[in-house]
Amino acid sequence: MARTYYAEGRQVAYVLRGLFIIVGLTIYFKIPGLHWGYLFGVLLGSVILGEIFGSMWTRKRRQEKKSKQSAGTKKTGRSRAVSTNNGVRKARVKTTSKKLTDAQILQADVDTLSGTDFERLMELYYIDQGYSVQRVGGAGDHEVDLILKGKEGYKIAVQCKRWKRDVGNDIVLRLKAGKQVHGCYDAWIVTTSNFTRAAKEAADRLNIKLINGLSLDDKLRRWK
Repeated sequence: MARTYYAEGRQVAYVLRGLFIIVGLTIYFKIPGLHWGYLFGVLLGSVILGEIFGSMWTRKRRQEKKSKQSAGTKKTGRSRAVSTNNGVRKARVKTTSKKLTDAQILQADVDTLSGTDFERLMELYYIDQGYSVQRVGGAGDHEVDLILKGKEGYKIAVQCKRWKRDVGNDIVLRLKAGKQVHGCYDAWIVTTSNFTRAAKEAADRLNIKLINGLSLDDKLRRWK
């Protein structure tokens, strides 16, 4: 665009130069007795004034363009901010609307549940199996979501994974530590997917019970 504005400025300069020359010549011929130096001054002045006004025109046009760009940037920024805020609000509303009641969790397809709702489902399941259940979860849970306490009095650390990918041995090792931190006698991992070979080997060595998706489906189907 700079070249276009420069070209516009040049055209303005040429037009004004021509007008100044015409006016100067008209005055020169209308008034007899003017010195020939006046004619020279008219020509020189017309060139200088034409260049000045042409440059002013170019500068003004460029400033107008910058002002429009600046205003457009601010407007876009505000629009993006509003869009982002709306997106955050929608996300919050969406998250809130996904909070399910116990009855809804029991009726829902396990694969559609969030991680938190899956933990609640397993809590309801184990309560119905006769365990007293303590919810842990959150920061510093050491991979322990639930702590079960049976009639015998010993505690079981349970990790719930509503995953599509296989659970690795890193989860098994962390649950081993979590079991000790929470003073549990036993440890189980319940997942909707499966376990890697390394996870199965580690669980076998550490005496951690693994419940995969097929076994879980069977338990829940017979329970419901």
